[in-house]
Amino acid sequence: MSETGLIPLGGPLQAFGEWLSGTWLNYVATHYVWVWPAMETIHFLALGLLVGTIGVLDLRLIGVARQLPLAPFQQLVPWGVAAFIVNILTGAVFFAGAPFQYIYNFAFQMKVLLILIAGVNILVFYAGGISRRIFMVAAGEPVPLAGRITGLVSLTVWIGVMYWGRMLTFYRPPWVVPPH
Repeated sequence: MSETGLIPLGGPLQAFGEWLSGTWLNYVATHYVWVWPAMETIHFLALGLLVGTIGVLDLRLIGVARQLPLAPFQQLVPWGVAAFIVNILTGAVFFAGAPFQYIYNFAFQMKVLLILIAGVNILVFYAGGISRRIFMVAAGEPVPLAGRITGLVSLTVWIGVMYWGRMLTFYRPPWVVPPH
């Protein structure tokens, strides 16, 4: 690992950051004083909705509130997906506004890695057929091991995403000046 994170300096990421610094989204994020705090607020609220909805499902999967059937929890998933999309969009504004703060930031790299793990976890859960069996679990029944593992991985990963998201400012590369 280099001093600046998992990804070494230079190469295509450097060129991408330089290109991104000249885009209209960078301009909007850095020249309109209200944009960054508005995006931070929306990002935080969406993260709360994401972790609130998916976290409740994860807790049920790992055995909390066993007296509840699992099927109704599936109705929360679209809210979590919508919140995730909002987080991606607001995160894109941050990334465009300060690309080098993120490209070489160890905390950002960890956050992205954990989001990718969450994506693989959900893909295995739904595409692998685990979800069909899980959402048939009635009240009082234990969740099969695959569902418990999915819930534990998801809950752990989203807690990690929140942690590394908060650590972004503490791992900021030293040459980067904050946009606001």
